[in-house]
Order: sequence, then structure tokens, then C-alpha cells
Amino acid sequence: MPERSTATLADVAELAGVSLATASRALNGSTRKVRPESTERVHAAARELRYTANVQAQAVARGTTTSLALVVGDIADPYFAAIAAGAIRAADDAGLVVTITSTGGDATREREVLAVVAGLRPRAVVLAVSRHLGGALADVHDAVAVLTAGGAGVSALVSDVDGATAGIEGVHPLVVRNRAGAADLAEALVEQGHRSFAVLAGDPELVTAHARVEGFVAGLAAHGIRLEDSAFLHSAFTRDGGYEAMCRLLDAGSPPRCVFAVTDLMAVGALAAIRERGLVPGVDVGVAGFDDVRMLADVTPALSTVRLPLEEIGARAVRRALGTDDGTVDGAAGDGAEIAGEVVLRASTAR
Repeated sequence: MPERSTATLADVAELAGVSLATASRALNGSTRKVRPESTERVHAAARELRYTANVQAQAVARGTTTSLALVVGDIADPYFAAIAAGAIRAADDAGLVVTITSTGGDATREREVLAVVAGLRPRAVVLAVSRHLGGALADVHDAVAVLTAGGAGVSALVSDVDGATAGIEGVHPLVVRNRAGAADLAEALVEQGHRSFAVLAGDPELVTAHARVEGFVAGLAAHGIRLEDSAFLHSAFTRDGGYEAMCRLLDAGSPPRCVFAVTDLMAVGALAAIRERGLVPGVDVGVAGFDDVRMLADVTPALSTVRLPLEEIGARAVRRALGTDDGTVDGAAGDGAEIAGEVVLRASTAR
């Protein structure tokens, strides 16, 4: 491996026979014009000396770098992975390099991460994390204030149960309509003929899980259906959490005709538990999820769900942080700073 170059910009300028200012403009893409022959000599000298620009020093001079910081709850979760893919695409279009950090849903960890990120002088920051009830963005208010004071644009994903109040100065929220999507799903399942339900509700302290449960309950209530407390089973917001909750439901006796899992991953765990008990998913017990994660497209039976444009959510979050979001989704007219879900009924809830 070649040794790291210790060449400075002054060395490059001397070898190219130009001033330090000219060398800087040629390498940094300044809007001030540099003669083509001078630019060519500077780049040739930089290659010969293996000169690497000091990005942090440039950040101090310009106020920000050409980087975007993406802070997610869990990059291993396909929900966040899809959002990250969209964010990276949009950042690339804007000429930015993405750094990704996972918080594990820990507000303390998020504050610590943002303190480090602030020192890197990013152009923009996207917060796509799982938040707990009562915490919202206020938990990281001071850390975000440092970022915005340093010139970074900041956007955050919030749910429609807290979207009206979670915003803090300098943060551009993108509201995911979790509650509304779950209500629409409940209505669609009732219209499909289902009358008895249970809910694999995930972690009751998570804002996203709470919003989806609340919406589903409201959707059923609009059709005169009310669930007993025993119909709500709480567990981890994961595939294994869905499996464990479904096992408890089946152990309790005759299962309902349809089960709503608040994420697709939990729904996949529920399907496995149903099969393990010798039942047929979609025939003996219907299962619906939420998110429409692409990597689960080949699950059998095909999963009824609420489709969220996850990659577009990531892309729009970047554009909102940069101040370039025009309110459209995949080129079509959007709804301001909101993202709505679309109910998709498949074989897993067929009657």
C-alpha cells in the first residue's frame, strides 16, 4: 500500500508554477475562472504529488462540507435500509457524500451522534429514527440547534400523530401518515369481509407503532367493530417479535379471522407461527402488515399491507433538508410535506 501523501496545497502550486489561490480555485471548482492550461498543470501536479485536499479545513473555510449525515434507527431493518437507499440516491444527485449512523432507537445515543456530526460540518442532516412517545424531537433540540447554527439543513421523519407538534426551529419535517394508512387498511379488510381481528402491536411506546394501532382501531370503530384489550399483543418491533406475539395469540385459543401486524417484518413472523401450528395463512388466519418492504415481495402468501414509498421518503427527506423539495412524489403532485400510504390487498387476507 502506498504511503499517505504529506504534500500540501502550497507544494502543488509550486510544482504547477501557479499561485496558491489559483491552485485552490482549480482544485476546488471555484466559480472564479482559471485558465484551462493552469487548471491542467495544477491537476497534473496534484496527481504527481498524490495530494489529497483537507476536507475539514475546507469545511471551516466554507462553513459546510459536501457531505450529508443520515441518522437511522436500525440500518439492518429493511424499512430503514430502503429509506437510506433513497436518501443516498438524492444525495448523489446533489453531489453529496452520505455518512450513515444507526442509533438503535436510543435518544441519548442520537444526541451523542449529532454532537459528533456537528463537528463534521455537514451540508445537511436527515433524521430517520424510531422515537418514543413523549420524547419527539425535543430530545435532540440542543444538538439540532448546533447543526442549524453551523449552516446545516435538517429534516426529520415524523408520524401523523405527532407531526403537528414535533417540529422544532430549523427542522423541516416530513410527515408519514401512519395513522391514516392503518385506518384505511382496517376499512379495506372489513369491506373484504373480515369481522374478527387481533393486533400485533409491537412496542406500545414507539410513536410509529402507536400511530398504526390507533389508526387501525379508529378504522374498525367506523364500522362498529371494537376490540377487547386481549386482542392487542405487544412485543418487539421485529420479525421475532411478530412470531412470539402470534404464538401467544394462538396459544390463547381460537384465533380471530384476521391479524394486523404493525410492520411487514412482524407479519412475516406471524405467518411462520401460523404455519408452525399446522394452519394455513390466508385461509385459516388472515395476516396484514404495513410498509410493503420490497425484499418481502416473494413471501407466500403474498402479504396484504399498506404501501409506503420508502425510497422516495428517503429522497424527499434529503430534498427537504436541502430546501429543494417541490412537494412531488415520483414526479406526481404531492401533498406538501406529507407522505400517504396505499392499501394493497393480497392473498394473505383473501377469504
